Amino acid sequence: LFHSSLLRLQIEELLKEVTLKETKKKKIDAFLHEINGLAFISPAPPQLTDQTWLPGDVKVPFLQVPFDVKGKFRFLPPAQLSVVGSYLLGTCIKPEINVDVAVTMPREVFQDKDNLNQRYHRKRALYLAHIAHHLSKERLFGSVKFAYMNSNHLKPILLLRPQGRACPFLHSPKEGAPEPQLSKGLGCFSGFLVSMLVAYLLMKRKIVRVMSGYQVLRNVLQFLATTDLSVMGISLMKDVDASLPALADFHQAFEVVFVDPSGLVNLCADMTASKYHQVQSEAKRSMEILDDRMVDGFQVLLMTPKPMLRTFDHVFHRKHVSKLQSACKKIELMDRGGNYVAAALPFIVSLLARGLAGRALLVAHSLPQTPEWPIDAEPPKHKDVGPLTFGLLFVPEFAASTLEKGPQADRPEAVEFWNFWGEKSELRRFQDGTICEAVVWEASTVCQKRLIPEQIVRHLRGWATCGCVGEVLSMCPQELGTGEEAVVSIVCSYDDLSHKLWNLEGLPLTVTAVQGVHLALRYTDVFPPIPMKPIYSFHNQIRTKRLLLPSEEKPCPAYIAPLKIICHMEGSGRWPQDKEAIKRIKTAFHLQLAELLQQQHQLICRPAVTHTDVYKDGYVFHLQVAYHQEPLILKEVVTPEGMLKYQDTEESQQLELETLHWPYLTSSLHGLQQQHPVFGSSCRLAKRWVSAQLLSDSISEECVDLLVASLFLHPAPFTPPSSPQVGFLRFLSLLVTFDWNNNPLIVNLNAGLTGEQCTEIKNKFMAARSRLPVIFIATPKDQWSSVWTRERPSAQVSWGSPSMPRGQGQGPRDTVCLSWGRQPVPELDAEKGQG
Repeated sequence: LFHSSLLRLQIEELLKEVTLKETKKKKIDAFLHEINGLAFISPAPPQLTDQTWLPGDVKVPFLQVPFDVKGKFRFLPPAQLSVVGSYLLGTCIKPEINVDVAVTMPREVFQDKDNLNQRYHRKRALYLAHIAHHLSKERLFGSVKFAYMNSNHLKPILLLRPQGRACPFLHSPKEGAPEPQLSKGLGCFSGFLVSMLVAYLLMKRKIVRVMSGYQVLRNVLQFLATTDLSVMGISLMKDVDASLPALADFHQAFEVVFVDPSGLVNLCADMTASKYHQVQSEAKRSMEILDDRMVDGFQVLLMTPKPMLRTFDHVFHRKHVSKLQSACKKIELMDRGGNYVAAALPFIVSLLARGLAGRALLVAHSLPQTPEWPIDAEPPKHKDVGPLTFGLLFVPEFAASTLEKGPQADRPEAVEFWNFWGEKSELRRFQDGTICEAVVWEASTVCQKRLIPEQIVRHLRGWATCGCVGEVLSMCPQELGTGEEAVVSIVCSYDDLSHKLWNLEGLPLTVTAVQGVHLALRYTDVFPPIPMKPIYSFHNQIRTKRLLLPSEEKPCPAYIAPLKIICHMEGSGRWPQDKEAIKRIKTAFHLQLAELLQQQHQLICRPAVTHTDVYKDGYVFHLQVAYHQEPLILKEVVTPEGMLKYQDTEESQQLELETLHWPYLTSSLHGLQQQHPVFGSSCRLAKRWVSAQLLSDSISEECVDLLVASLFLHPAPFTPPSSPQVGFLRFLSLLVTFDWNNNPLIVNLNAGLTGEQCTEIKNKFMAARSRLPVIFIATPKDQWSSVWTRERPSAQVSWGSPSMPRGQGQGPRDTVCLSWGRQPVPELDAEKGQG
């Protein structure tokens, strides 16, 4: 049942933490008794439109458009006041405690045909307004405000908070806290729906009373992951009644169907199919995490927030929602009570899903939310929900495709394809001989290809994506791209040189491995070397030494950063066992490699004692020969007693770093880049930020590479990023939220660690915490020493630096600003040595 006893204890403690204590229940019950004892005064019966009886300090919490409606209204005392909802059922949880009190209006208030022209809704709002006026005079309440139930403007409610500065049991949301993505707003997957779903599973005997809370959670997630209520709805009715609407009738009117026990009410009436598919996606991901023994499911699923900016690969905003009104049909507006935002949202999402078909796994949207307001203020209008936010989760392989291939020209679907894409669609002949409608998007660089989804969104509706994360972070000279093309060019040249080294003839020992070390060969160099060819007129040639000496009167030649490569030679008994002799043998290999590369491949080479420089395709490759036994020989120490023992020396550690750790890291990250094409770009963004914060000397580039790699190898609760911006934002979040003091960061490169090994690393880490670096990173080849963070960062930088990204990545529109890459210099204190 549980992966470990720790998970069971964590869930039990969480339930204790969120369950209301009896002392608080007594205070709430006493408060409810006082409300029940209040008397209500009945005003004279006016017309429905005659609202002069209502005091000026109370406004009707309803958009009365148009105002003139037939009917009469008079206030009568409530037929009943009853506690309902989660508090009554015992499922109310902290910290946000809401107690629902249902006020039953007497039958005499209503007339025939009150179901027409919003007469029922207006009477309900007037009734609520009178109650608000009456209760606002009571000293029992600290505040009396209106709100919409789940932001549905047809269902205004009254919020009553007890008197007193510090309420003993009600929760006030913290400013800056992440907004719920599923549980609040119009069409949300609320706690009430979860309760009804559990009741349905109990009715179907998929849940039994003896199950633990964890078992119930797994069953609910399993049901959501495998059941699409937008295709096949469910009902809480126990018996079939032919006089009531069938599920098929509900599907014709609603996108998601979950019918209540009466058979007349769809509990998911306001929910869009897109929002339910997001719930389904989260349920599937949650099941994968719970089944993964390598992941701390409790921490990931129940304690980690998932804001849209870090969840989706592209996020964009639709501002000026009032313009959506013209796109709505009259019948849709009538069904939604004039709410053009709710009426237009399903159409917008379906349009995006069709335009991004094949590219996007999921098209999601934010839930329109309306805040509470004072009873003396006019109710918020539909446009007051603010901008709508849309999130796109991509299929990495197809997101940046420049071609949208349609049906063949002689098929009926071709006309539909052309009508959808308009002038962007054109006939094209493909290599297989077919002639099809197709859309080709203009993009030459990798940067531009990543923004093809933005081109599609702009084409579909011509929307302005103000505040788009992709726009802010991807501003770059279009001619040069973002450097990714330069990295690919380097890797291609390196692969060709490796092939030539493998096939060299005339070497006394064969080459067993060629491994890159340079940052560009793992796709993480912020500014990769650009191929340079010397301008011979700017130099004086010294033919005897094959040198180009820069002329004094000419401009200084460009610097070409060398690309380091380790060339491993096979082991043999001919290798000496003396460290100085090994160095001389390696020098001889450097000379011979240079000679053979010049003879067999006409490459310009310059050998040296410790390496050979190879000039190829405008790049300089720094070739260094390695012998796998040399680090062990460098560790040999003879004691005064004549005994031979092995111990780490500075020279042996440096050689291990150059010939073992660096090549392994480079090859592993190179493979990670092949799996996740945006890994390198995410690393480069992270390093650019580190440099801009003046932390380059405090955090090594290899450390940053591994931090970003962990986001792709262990993305839970998210999916691996498919855009550099999301990878960068998750990097900032990792720096802030990871508990470096109590946990090691395990980066399981190439899946080289088992669950038992990870547990062993964690146990040893806690036992030796005081002797370990501030940031401890474990990999399959470096489980105990954390070689990349052994010397830096210091504790002051890790915990005390003012440049650490506290609060970055919180809000959807203030996360990315133009100064994101600049350090606020006034915050640095040179005397204290911070920063």
